[in-house]
Amino acid sequence: MPTVAPCLLVANPILVDPNFLRSVVLLVEHTEDGAFGLTLNRPLPMMLDQICSEGGMDYAGPQGSVAWRGGPVEPQRGVLLVEGGLPESEDTVLDMTHFLSHRKDLLETLLQNPEAKYRLYLGYAGWGPGQLDMEMDEGAWSTKPLVSSWLLDANPSNLWHMAMAEGPA
Repeated sequence: MPTVAPCLLVANPILVDPNFLRSVVLLVEHTEDGAFGLTLNRPLPMMLDQICSEGGMDYAGPQGSVAWRGGPVEPQRGVLLVEGGLPESEDTVLDMTHFLSHRKDLLETLLQNPEAKYRLYLGYAGWGPGQLDMEMDEGAWSTKPLVSSWLLDANPSNLWHMAMAEGPA
């Protein structure tokens, strides 16, 4: 199957896996070796200031900012979704304004900027070789074009409903 990334994967109602029930996943990489993405609509009950305190980092951002559950794989691993700024060569550019990064130095910089637009995801969604292709063939997922305004949407709990209302890709 040809790569579809970057795009959005929308869990169809037949997908009852609790890790992905009514989820919208930013599919970042899709190759014959597998796939990698971030679940966009799963906030964690953990505040960024708490995570920073536990990790020995300073936080100067808005109060009440939460971390996000990127997926069930490696929940201790942080991934940044950033709007604006200049990505480095090791970052993954998604569109004209967004990129992904795993860089701790970037996280530390963003944590000090109350105006920065980003989300910290813990964990990611991952599929082994052919696994996502099989799930797509079974109808578990629909693909949608990347919608930039949805990536850092202020009300991500509505993302699944918005994506389902868009109809088939």
